[in-house]
Amino acid sequence: MKTIFTLLLALLFSSNLVLAQNPNVAVEYMNKMSTEFKAIQEATWDYTKSAANNQNARKINKRRLELIQQIDASIKNVSKLTAYEKKTYFKDSVLSYLKIQKIVIQEDYGKIMDLEDIAESSYDAMEAYMKAKEIANSKMKTSSQQLSDTYEAFAKENNVTIREGEKDKLTKQLLVADEVYDHYNEIYLVFFKPYKQELYLLDAMNKADLAALEQNKVSLSKISGESLVKLKGIKPFRGTDNTIRAAATELITFYKDETDTKFFKLIDFQTKKDAFDKAKKAFEANKNKTNDDINAYNTLIGELNKASAEFNNTNAELNKKRSTLINDWNNACQNFTAKYL
Repeated sequence: MKTIFTLLLALLFSSNLVLAQNPNVAVEYMNKMSTEFKAIQEATWDYTKSAANNQNARKINKRRLELIQQIDASIKNVSKLTAYEKKTYFKDSVLSYLKIQKIVIQEDYGKIMDLEDIAESSYDAMEAYMKAKEIANSKMKTSSQQLSDTYEAFAKENNVTIREGEKDKLTKQLLVADEVYDHYNEIYLVFFKPYKQELYLLDAMNKADLAALEQNKVSLSKISGESLVKLKGIKPFRGTDNTIRAAATELITFYKDETDTKFFKLIDFQTKKDAFDKAKKAFEANKNKTNDDINAYNTLIGELNKASAEFNNTNAELNKKRSTLINDWNNACQNFTAKYL
């Protein structure tokens, strides 16, 4: 799972300003704020690029700490600015925004790293991890919008017209990253539930636990069916790119098919093996074996060998297809992020 967050920082600060009634001082004041946000944007993009190429948040924690340091520096620089015409609401709003960003990155994402350590342990843990990131990003976006509103109010009050021009490259990259990972995370959470359930099924098979095999087989069939329905409800990225949804659909369809049409052979082998093990103990304990006893025992051996051959062939087939589809899924995700980031 890729740990990623994107901050919508200074989006409006990259706009072009048109002067009206000679408000040069106001524009200069706004540009000082813009300089601070540009530095934070650059630190944010460094983190985003690192996150896109590394699946472990702790390994890229250095970038997060550097971002916190940059926010601290910006808070210090903005604090030194005087009030504009004795009004502090714009400066206060910027400081409030920066402090909220620092709290989220420092505290919320500190907790998110702890959640990441256990996210793979269960679907509930993964869901909690993803929800924590969603909440953290929501806090950032809310504070960003509040600052944007203040920014526009300050410009209007000081006769500065904001002309929405072409966004700079860095702003575009951050916007795209936010869009890309929203889509990726939505599909990943749908994919993860049957993926994890199949691991429980395979674990039961490795432990030769017949009861757990039956239970997890039924659960995987149900979860896979539900997940396929959810995937159908997710729109292609930007209306046309269906790559990771298609890869997830292929893999989850495999989970559904293996439980509904293939896994009975694996369970049949385990059933016959359990019966044979009991019969073998009874046969070996029998000191007065008859020809019928020997023939019955040999029949059980033949049935077990046949079931074993079917087990090995089916298991090899499933392992090969599973490996191919998981590689296809991983490649689709990697290619998807690389294409847009």
